Amino acid sequence: MENSEIGIDLGGTKVLLVAGANQSKHPTGKSFTPDMLKSLLEAFILEHQLEPELIGIAVPGLIHGNSVADCDVLPEFKGWDPENEWKAIACPIGLCNDVKAALYGEFPAISPDFSGGIIMVGTAIGASFISNGSEIKGKDGWAGEFGYFPIHTKDGIKRLDELSGGQYLADSLGISSSEMAEKAIAGDVKVLRHIETGGYFLGVAIAGIINFLNPDVIAIGGGTVKLPGYWEAVLKAVKEHVIPIFWEEGMIRKAGTGDQVAALGALNRARSLS
Repeated sequence: MENSEIGIDLGGTKVLLVAGANQSKHPTGKSFTPDMLKSLLEAFILEHQLEPELIGIAVPGLIHGNSVADCDVLPEFKGWDPENEWKAIACPIGLCNDVKAALYGEFPAISPDFSGGIIMVGTAIGASFISNGSEIKGKDGWAGEFGYFPIHTKDGIKRLDELSGGQYLADSLGISSSEMAEKAIAGDVKVLRHIETGGYFLGVAIAGIINFLNPDVIAIGGGTVKLPGYWEAVLKAVKEHVIPIFWEEGMIRKAGTGDQVAALGALNRARSLS
């Protein structure tokens, strides 16, 4: 058996388990449960002959203490407390909001004068920001629900999630996320325009964040950013709506740690609390 730390990125459509060079990805969905996650974790530990020393789990919801206060994309996890419910796993288990985990994964060493953050665009949208070296937490530690940012459209006020989140884009087309990606890669004009519109709305909202926070850098990650035309539309909108003197080339960039950013960040966060 190999002593190891395990990072888990639990999402609305998939879960990623990472331990060193080993990783495993599986589908989730609204019916996914803590018991299903435990089964996947146990199989991962057995397959790679691991002896867990620490587990960090990134969750797409509101975290209170070390339990899930609410989780709209994975409703079965509301109220979940892994240290009480998974007592058979004899190592510390730390929970962290998935976007805050991504923040710690992308920026593991934060200087006192750093201002910036990360925006994750997957099934829905979340964000986490730092101002002058300190995380912006809010009263209950729940600051960063960027997907609920209201945007005025010709159809009325919409949440940013509804306009730019990957699952919402696919739902509004009446197809699955994978079908949307396939059609976009194949050059479907209707789908490409829809994706570009979603990216543009996200860019408008990011410009507002830049104008408000004056950051050094904002990293953007998540599967939706990989859709053809999405990233280019984000940058176009940011440049059009940001205060010109605030703009610097490279201040908006893709998350450098890729798909593992939230899993690795959950581990970083768990280490700091253990």
